[in-house]
Amino acid sequence: MPARASAHPLLQIVLAGLLVLVAPGPALAEPVAPRAGSRVVFDAAGIAQVNGQPFFPIGLYTYHLDATVLAEMHALRFNTILNGFRPDQLDTIHEHGLMAVCHTGDEWIAAARNHPALLAWYLYDEPEGHGRTPEEMRLAYLRMKQIDPSHPVGLCHFLYEALEDYRDARDFSITDVYPVTANRDVPLLNVGIHAAQARATNRNGGPNWTCIQVFGGPETEGGKWAQPTPREVRAMTFIALVHGSTGILYFSYWPKAPETWRSLGDLNRDLRRMVPWLVAEGTELETGVSNRAIHVRARQVGEGGIAIAVNTAPEAVDSAIFVRGTGTRPAQLLFEGGTIPIARSNIRDRFGPYQERVYVWGPEATSMIGEESAELSLTAPGP
Repeated sequence: MPARASAHPLLQIVLAGLLVLVAPGPALAEPVAPRAGSRVVFDAAGIAQVNGQPFFPIGLYTYHLDATVLAEMHALRFNTILNGFRPDQLDTIHEHGLMAVCHTGDEWIAAARNHPALLAWYLYDEPEGHGRTPEEMRLAYLRMKQIDPSHPVGLCHFLYEALEDYRDARDFSITDVYPVTANRDVPLLNVGIHAAQARATNRNGGPNWTCIQVFGGPETEGGKWAQPTPREVRAMTFIALVHGSTGILYFSYWPKAPETWRSLGDLNRDLRRMVPWLVAEGTELETGVSNRAIHVRARQVGEGGIAIAVNTAPEAVDSAIFVRGTGTRPAQLLFEGGTIPIARSNIRDRFGPYQERVYVWGPEATSMIGEESAELSLTAPGP
């Protein structure tokens, strides 16, 4: 079992008063089918389908919402917002092409249930850390599904065991593992270990959205965490993707570290470039490596595919990467440009500390590379 670095900082600061548990009691109202609202389900791969279109959330946990925050969200290429906004701001969120993950208090249910901006319900944050039992969460979950059967209900977990314990009280999970401690003595790979466990335990295709640590430093909760570097944030994100995360969220005491904060714009741009391969109908491919520090995920899409490889170690390594079915053909390097040979389904490459490499091949590669194609899977569909 992975070590827990420390409690989620939001417990002490924000969520204790904001995430409202819907306790068992009289029903608020009979379920109402959405009219102009969204309908969200998960496909067999755990990808959110908003009004029938695939949607990969790239989300930000905010503290408030105003014109400045909206401009920053656009500049850094987010498409989903969590927390910090009011129920009466849902129209504004929708007008800006964003989707919203909403709390479950009465006011939220009244405003969001039939709203086109609603992506999902945030039932509770880390119930395992607040004394909320799986049975309590199960009752709250069932009540929310009675009130609104057209949107998924999620729980956020920091403990590995909770992913199994609370599996019947959610449609999807958010995992928030923050490994960049002051001593940097927790492996970044813990992010992927929790994501993989969530995928294995969740129903509905195993949807899990990973919350990435962007916060830290001497002024953050007594200095128990270090400030992640842009490279560490990027590595945690790619580790999550390799281990099957179907959404990426970020949490920061925002924005305390300008360099790391600005780096999210480039990172989210690169996420958008990969999304067409991640949300398309396809098949997960068998992979192997010669160096265990390298973790790989590969998907076949049509006659082509994508392989995402990340070095989970803080030092440079060399590795052969096997991806069954690629044969002998060149692969394109998605971010750097250029090509790399594939010989008998093997790629040989060198990785810097915590570096990722993304390879694409086949006839789809040329047509799918680029921001425009990714936008089609990321822009909030209309009602």
